[in-house]
Amino acid sequence: MDNPLISVIVPTYNRARMLREALDTLVRQRTSGGLTYEIVVVDNASADFTSSVVEEVAAASAVPVRYAYQATPGDAAARNKGVEEARGEWLAFFDDDQFAAPDWLLRLHGAAEQSGAAIVGGAVHLDLGEEQLARLGCICRGVLREVKFHDRLHPYVGKQLPGCGNAMVARVVFERVGLFETSMTSGGSDSSFFIRARSAGFDLMYTPDAVIRHRVPRSRTTAEFFRRDALASGAQHCAHFDYQDKGLIGLLPRCAARWGQALLINLPLLLLALIRRDEGEILGRKTLLWKAEGYTRKTLTVLAPRLFPQHRFYESLDFRLGRPAERELPEPDRSEELQVTT
Repeated sequence: MDNPLISVIVPTYNRARMLREALDTLVRQRTSGGLTYEIVVVDNASADFTSSVVEEVAAASAVPVRYAYQATPGDAAARNKGVEEARGEWLAFFDDDQFAAPDWLLRLHGAAEQSGAAIVGGAVHLDLGEEQLARLGCICRGVLREVKFHDRLHPYVGKQLPGCGNAMVARVVFERVGLFETSMTSGGSDSSFFIRARSAGFDLMYTPDAVIRHRVPRSRTTAEFFRRDALASGAQHCAHFDYQDKGLIGLLPRCAARWGQALLINLPLLLLALIRRDEGEILGRKTLLWKAEGYTRKTLTVLAPRLFPQHRFYESLDFRLGRPAERELPEPDRSEELQVTT
């Protein structure tokens, strides 16, 4: 297929089993006879049998499945390789630990046609039972990338942005604003890209109908995971959003505002949650406090890099260190299969 309408880009690293199950939901997308697509899997220097999985899926699939290799670590570098390899007019982004609804691509493309937007994102549901979701609480579910912004086709508003676990972007956007920032090694390169796209005048639309389900291993429901993720998020926000855009003069008052919010809002709410023994709220408020810590530590490095280099701290935030072994993942919950919405 020389000119598919959509290229689905799937970065992957050491998740061969999950990748196979994710690809299984992608090769079976319903196209209504008018939508053509290909799948580009970008192997980010995996040490497992990822290449064999892609080869086997490609051999059995009616949909073109291509393999690309990117030795430079990081999701931004892997996605950039996918953009370079893609042949479609539209580029859809998907992660290797997800399941796509059978009409996922149809819904994304339909939302783009209906709205005229060059960027469309969809809903992300967590592959957990209702009891687990309730126990986590809304803050932690957001950290785990749950996305349920609006109940209809609607522009992203305020701080809302698509994520590269479920988004489709017209090729012209990359031609205008460039690729993902490879310097953002601890995450956040997708947010940075979509902020640049919005600033360049592109419309960003959200549709609740394009659904993916995100797998959550047990290790991602622990305090250790939420702490690492929050520290990395805070540090990245400091370095690549506030400092980069506002400079040192703008960074200091923002750091002070974060600690004001931490002391006046999140700390009292944490104490209240402890009194009520609300486990989800306790972990959620701790997560927000850890994010403020990450922001502050990065601010100190920016202010006095020789006094506060914190090399070991930043090395500990490498996303690969936090990636669980596949054996930690339970079998997918098939009690609530993703269905085509009407």
